[in-house]
Amino acid sequence: MTDTTGTTDVVLFGTGQVSDVITVYLERYSDLNIVAYTVDAKFLPESGTFNGKPAVPWEEIEAHYAPGTVSLLGPLTYKGLNTVRRDRYLEGKARGYSFASFIHPDCHINTDRIGEHCIILESNIIQPFASIGNNVIIWSGNHIGHHVSVGDHTFIASQVGIAGSTSIGAECYLGGQAGIVHGITIGDRCVVLNAAVVKANLPDDSVVAGEAAPIKPFPSKRIAHLL
Repeated sequence: MTDTTGTTDVVLFGTGQVSDVITVYLERYSDLNIVAYTVDAKFLPESGTFNGKPAVPWEEIEAHYAPGTVSLLGPLTYKGLNTVRRDRYLEGKARGYSFASFIHPDCHINTDRIGEHCIILESNIIQPFASIGNNVIIWSGNHIGHHVSVGDHTFIASQVGIAGSTSIGAECYLGGQAGIVHGITIGDRCVVLNAAVVKANLPDDSVVAGEAAPIKPFPSKRIAHLL
């Protein structure tokens, strides 16, 4: 299942290892055609190419690929607690671009409530009545229960279990093997670290490690630069 909103030609954000990974997925499991890559000018490869395709500066992308001729995909990052991905998505929309999505065919998705520009990799289970916001990345092998809502610009790593009727806010990061118990509300910009278990509601900007309550001395904005 692949959403190819707009044209099937795409410009992919990034020229690093994660872009390599997503390139393989797109080439093997979608009809999206990568025509170029884009990054901020200061990160542009000296060769001006990546994976044999043009690499163009984001600041000048219209001069190379005008809105309406391509869709965008990415950035594929949770850097800055998802603010880099959020800002590029909103800027791209403001500049007139559409955004593609990729959903790996080896997923069991039982809801049609999935926003635009989502990347959902293999072996994910999303149960009925769940809803996924815009610009969300869900890495491999997660379980998202019934009636769960996931806010815009959130990143879910691998092997995360989210029990039913849970609400995840916008711009959150859920680390690998994290667990969220039934009916929990997690606020915006929260960080749930690897293997943490959330058993109580979290206010905005919380950080959770292990099975502890929010680590109040370290609000998430204090560690955003580490992500």
